[in-house]
Formats: sequence, C-alpha cells, structure tokens
Amino acid sequence: MNPGTVNVIATALLYTVFTGSMLLLIQNQLKTLLLLIKTRRRLYAGSGAKPSGFEDHIGALLDTVFGGKVHSLAFITLSGLLFVTTLLVGLYNISAPTAAAISLISLVSPYTFVRIRAKSISRRGSQEGERLIAAFLNQYRINNYNVYETLEKLVANGAEFRVCKPCLFKLLLEIRSAGSSEKLRLATESFARTINTNWSRMLAYNIRLAAEQGMNVSPGIEDILAQLRDARVHMEERKRLNAESARMVIFLVPALYIGSMLLAVHFLGMTPATLMRNQIGTPEGFMLFVVIIFLFFINIVLIELVTNQKMDY
Repeated sequence: MNPGTVNVIATALLYTVFTGSMLLLIQNQLKTLLLLIKTRRRLYAGSGAKPSGFEDHIGALLDTVFGGKVHSLAFITLSGLLFVTTLLVGLYNISAPTAAAISLISLVSPYTFVRIRAKSISRRGSQEGERLIAAFLNQYRINNYNVYETLEKLVANGAEFRVCKPCLFKLLLEIRSAGSSEKLRLATESFARTINTNWSRMLAYNIRLAAEQGMNVSPGIEDILAQLRDARVHMEERKRLNAESARMVIFLVPALYIGSMLLAVHFLGMTPATLMRNQIGTPEGFMLFVVIIFLFFINIVLIELVTNQKMDY
C-alpha cells in the first residue's frame, strides 16, 4: 500500500481513538448531565412550566423526526463529535481558518438535516389533510358530533394517515386527560404545531371548541375541506412543473461524480488508493470534495423547498 495512504489512514485512526478516549474520560459527567436534563424535564412536566426555547425547539424536531427515540443531549454530543473530527482532519490538510469554517458547517449540518427532515414529515402530513378532514367530518356526523369518539375512530381506522395518526393519538390522550382549558389549549396547539399548516391550526381550533364547549363545528370543518380541495389542484400542477429538475439533481449529480471516479481508474490508470489519497489527503482534493458535497446539499435543499411545499391554503 502507498505510504501516503497508510499515513492518512493512521492519522484518521489516531483522531478517532483520541476522540473516543476523551468521551470515555467524561462519560460520568455526560451521564450526570443527562440525568439533570431528564430530571428538569420531569419538573417542567409536573409544574406546567416550559423548558428553554432552544431545548424545546431541538426536542420538538427530534420528536417529529425520530418519535422521541433520540435525546437532545445525544444529538448535541454527536454534533460536537462531528465538529471535532472535521476540525482535526481539516487542520491536517488545510489552513486553520478554512478548517474552522468547514468544521462550523459540519456542526450545523446535523441540525439542518433534522430541520429539513422535520419539514419533510410536516409536508407529508399536510398532504394527508384532505383525506383526514373528509374522514373527520364523516365520523363526526356518524358519531352524533362527539369529538372524542370521532378521534377514536380516526385513530383506530387511520391506516391512510401514516403521519397524522400518531399526532391524533397523542391529541386524543391529552384532551381526555386535560383538566383545564389551558391544558386543552396546549394539547391542540401541540397538534397544530407538529403539522404546522393553516388547516391543522383551524382543525385544532375546531377540536378545541368541540371538546371545551360542545359546539357543533361541522360548518367550519366543511369550509376547511373545500379550501383543501382547491389547494390540491395547485399543488399537483407545481409538482408536475418541477419534477424534471428534481430528478436531475438527485440522480444525475451523484452519477456524474461516480462516473468520473470510474473513468479516472479505468482510463487514466490511477489506482483506487491514489485516487482516494488525492481526494481526501491533499488540500486541493479535500477542498474540492467539500465544495461538491456542500453544493449538492444546497441544491437538494432548494429543490425540496420548491417542489415539496405543503398542501395548504
């Protein structure tokens, strides 16, 4: 194996061992910090107080994306580990200011990914709006305008609401256990915030009125359904116009990069080890690789924002 390749691999292993050793040294402190955060969350839940804005924001995103399986402390730790690793590798290959800039980008990348993923889930939930509102209206009339039984039937028979069904189940549990108007308001606002659309906010408001005051909210639900049907027509036209650009970014760009690597190996006579060393073991190659990944990521974000907008009014 080429000595340069061995040097790069050995350096990466040393950095990994160093980072892992640091984590092992502070694992007791991390466990204590995690226990403190969990205890504080229980105190918040018992007293009705809100956690800090940033902690609440990260927790809400992780709950939406991972269903509560990933704790905010673990997410922050992994982001910090990615920052340190990128900084150490960057200092080995490029100047300190450039390495610091790339490390900052790597630090915010997990948050950006989770934020985009949460928005994507929210968008998929918004596209279930028409079916959900129609089913809610039918069950609401069948169950004699009882909002609790309506939500129970939707949760029990909600196979077509893959995103909204867990939100409805959580909403049902919270409004059944709500002992005051304030807790009922918080439960409906949490449901609306998860999907984060105008129709979800209007549906949550109507559910709150039906549960709190026993009002017949079917006229309001009918109005939401009519507006969602108009919104679906506009959404389908927008997706048709932008489908080709999305396919070019997602499939063509990676294919071109992989094709250029294969051409370099088979037609230019470069060995895979030399190619990888030139790509990540030299300042020029490393910077070019980072720019390619960054621009590809930016293009995906822009395409996602343009093509997969929420179905809303």
